[in-house]
Formats: sequence, structure tokens, C-alpha cells
Amino acid sequence: MAITKVTTPVTGFESPVDIGLKIPVGTNSNLPTGVEGMIRSDTEEVSGGTDSTTAITFYNGTAWKYFNSTKSGSPVNVNYLMVAGGGSGGSWGGGGGAGGYKTNVGGTASILTTLTTYTVVVGAGGPQNVAGSSPYATGINGSSSELSDSSSLSITTAGGGGGGSNTYTSGLTGGSGGGGGSTSSGSPNTPGSGTAGQGNAGGIGGAGYYASNYYIGGGGGGGAFATGSAGSNVGGNGGAGLQNDITVSVAGTGLYYAGGGGGHTDNRGNTPDLFASGGTGGGGAGGAYSTNTAASPGVDGLGGGGGSAYGVATVESGAGGDGVVILRYPIANNINIATGTSPIAADLNATVSGSSTEKFTRFLATGTVTFTIS
Repeated sequence: MAITKVTTPVTGFESPVDIGLKIPVGTNSNLPTGVEGMIRSDTEEVSGGTDSTTAITFYNGTAWKYFNSTKSGSPVNVNYLMVAGGGSGGSWGGGGGAGGYKTNVGGTASILTTLTTYTVVVGAGGPQNVAGSSPYATGINGSSSELSDSSSLSITTAGGGGGGSNTYTSGLTGGSGGGGGSTSSGSPNTPGSGTAGQGNAGGIGGAGYYASNYYIGGGGGGGAFATGSAGSNVGGNGGAGLQNDITVSVAGTGLYYAGGGGGHTDNRGNTPDLFASGGTGGGGAGGAYSTNTAASPGVDGLGGGGGSAYGVATVESGAGGDGVVILRYPIANNINIATGTSPIAADLNATVSGSSTEKFTRFLATGTVTFTIS
């Protein structure tokens, strides 16, 4: 590769008359026969990073090329919490699994840069089973959450697995797995698996009769911290989620996220009614057949799994809770929304509770948002 250099020392560019330096100017239609190292000003090229209608071009020995100017953004240390949407509970079966959970709080901060556009996607929870549908419908997986840019950054969490149904289906795999459905005969339905580093499996569904009655429960959905409980004479409890201190400065005071949904209980002919609880972190409680008690949905913004209930008439399984993406960064920086639904004022560039050095932005609206950080 040729290197262009000045071979005779230049002591000054002064001229006897006030003319300064002159560079040849032209269009693409009158390009001269180039000599390697020659430069000219092209009025039909635009150099990147400028609003100018001309660009300085040079001949590289083969073709005329123009200089492209770019700017590098400044680095910003960012912590994140990302939870996907939870799965819905199965009909007459297992609880929904919590949305996948990822965080770097307490670890190495990620590097975001100014002048870069980022995309956030908040995953929706799996919808509940519609009243009047078959009582044997499997729950529906939640949607994934994501933080990415156009080049190398891509952090994704998987939606929670839907719960299994009575007799027919197992729990679905997800960020955390759905609980297995209950069955009055045959082998118990297996739970869905969780995704490594994001959550845990659901609990196995109960099988057979208890105490000469149905009295049988579906497995609990898995949570970010714990596996869902197995169904037995009552639905299994949802697996517990994890506490995260991303919006607070005092350790151990943050919210819990990504709890699994409770399994359904078929306890007709037995009193009192028993119910499976949802896992700490937004998991919905399970319902019961004998009293036509509906299950609770997972909590939006926490990514909890929905509870399971009998899926006919007005008694339904719970929908999964929508997920969340939270970013924490130095107080001197700001997140600027470019497209999509902006967080409410209280969640956009909000001060971390008890801190004078950090702030956070919490994305709750499902769908896609783009932003820059300055």
C-alpha cells in the first residue's frame, strides 16, 4: 500500500497574493484520470457526518473515494433487569411459568454509548383461556423481552411456559416452565422445563384419586428462584421469584419478580376448599373446581405466571403477567425516547430511591420502544 507523504519539508503555505490553497473541484461526470494520492473536491458526494453538499475525495490508485467522518459515542455504565411475560395457567391443570429473568445488578455493568439507538421490547403475558372453551386447554406462553442495538448488543429473556391441562397435556417449556396438568387416572403430566440462567421448571401434576374423591391438583408453575411445587391433594404452589434492588439503593428492599402461578385444585366433596398460592414475585393463585373459583392472573410488570382453574363457563385460568425492562445509570445521563410508548413520568429518568448518584427508567408498556442515552 502506497503512503502519501511530503518529501520536501514545507515551511509555510503563504503566497505573494491572497489566494490560499486551491483544490480541484468537479462533479462525478468530469473525474480526471487519477494519480494515486491525488485529491479533489467532488460536488456530488456527501461525506458522512456532515450536511455539506461536497466531499473531499482522493484517488487510491484504482478509484476515487471520499472520506467518511464518524463520531464515537461516550460510554455509559448501565445495569439492567429484564423479565419476559409470564405464561398463562392451563385449564383444570398446571400454573403458568414465570417470564425469563436476567439481570447484571450486583455484577459487571453493561456499556451503552451515546449516539447509539437502542431497542427495548417488553414481553406480554400469555392470554387467559376464554370462558366457554374446552376445560382441557393448555396455557399459552408469554412473549420474550429484549434489549438490543443494531450491531453487537442483544439480551433476550424467554416468555414463561403455559401450564398443562387436565388429562391431556404437560406444561410448556419457557423462561420458567409451566406446571404439569392433573389427571384422575394414568401417569401424571410432566412439567415444562425452564431456560438455564432465566428460571426453573414447573411442578409435576398430580395423578389418581385422593380420599375417595377427586381432590387432585395440578403442578405449580416455575419461578426465577424455585421450581413449582408438585400437585397432590391440592394444586402445587408456584415457584418463588427473585428480589432485585435496581430501583433502590438499600440492599434487600427491592421488589420480587418472576414468580410462578399456582396449580388448579379439583376438591369437590371435600371441605374446606384448598387453594394453591402463586409464587412470590407476581405469580397468580390457583382456582378450585368445587366452588367455581377462578384463578388469579400474574401481575403485570413483574412477569408472574397465571394460576390454573377449570376453564368452562365463567371460571377461567389466569393470564400471565406482562414483563418489564429496567435500566439504571449515572444521574448525569438521560434516556431519550425516540419511538414507541414512553414510560410514565415517574418511571422515566427517575431517581433511584435513597441515591444521589443514580437514576433509572422502567419500561412497562408491551411492544417496542427505541431510545438513545445522553
